[in-house]
Amino acid sequence: MRTATLALVITAQQVSADTTLPAVNSYGQPPFVAAGNEQGAGLAGTFVALLNAALPDGAQLRLETLPRRRLELALTSRTFSGVALFLAPEFLAAPIQQGGAWSVPVMVDENMLVSVRPLKMSTLDDLHGLRFGAISGHIYRMLAPALEAAKVERQDTTDHISNLHKLCLGRIDFVVISRSELAGTLPHVRCAHAFRPTAFPEPQVIVRRVLVRMSTDGGAQEMLDAIAETACGSGWTAALGRYGLSTVGCRSNSLAKTGDTGSAEKRDRKIPLSKGGPS
Repeated sequence: MRTATLALVITAQQVSADTTLPAVNSYGQPPFVAAGNEQGAGLAGTFVALLNAALPDGAQLRLETLPRRRLELALTSRTFSGVALFLAPEFLAAPIQQGGAWSVPVMVDENMLVSVRPLKMSTLDDLHGLRFGAISGHIYRMLAPALEAAKVERQDTTDHISNLHKLCLGRIDFVVISRSELAGTLPHVRCAHAFRPTAFPEPQVIVRRVLVRMSTDGGAQEMLDAIAETACGSGWTAALGRYGLSTVGCRSNSLAKTGDTGSAEKRDRKIPLSKGGPS
């Protein structure tokens, strides 16, 4: 684990230099990465390829997918230089949030409750007594009180595909999954029953961005500009559209040049941010 983390810690270099930097991704399931015999690189690979095409000559990113805990450990290192993909600031510890520049939004996502039987729910208390299919290692903030009080039974699996199989077979009553991961996972799950997505009583919208950490302000700005161009380009919007996804803020890319978390929040103040669930 330590060796893998150290491999991500790269000597700080100007983005315009002839170098390769890591683009770290902690989402190891569809649609972010390909599954099984699925053709294509997944959204993470597609975004990095498009971003590389937008970067100054000589600068390139190398996609690295790793577990969330290892990603966060890598980002705690002051010597890390590169980008971290598809993150939402509110899900990260303050030192990581404030340890770089945040890009414009690259995806608008949402955590959903998914069941086979209709969920008659006006508050989360209506989930009491049900069996919840979770992913090992994931923290579900909105459900934490009910889980700690044993009012909801948690059953862990390793991935969303296994979780949806259990849901189909009636071994669990509901799962929590992002809209993006549900769209990427459904093609890999055969079920005679329809899966029913339900929004949380308070919608759990996630505005995904890219965290940029470079050795110089100029290098960071070049990267932010390239991300803004990529996020609103036809290639990326088409890739998102294949999964029923989109992004926001593409009419004012000049705002990407602020490169700070506060400005990012002002751009999205009309979008409710998620307060719970995995991100």
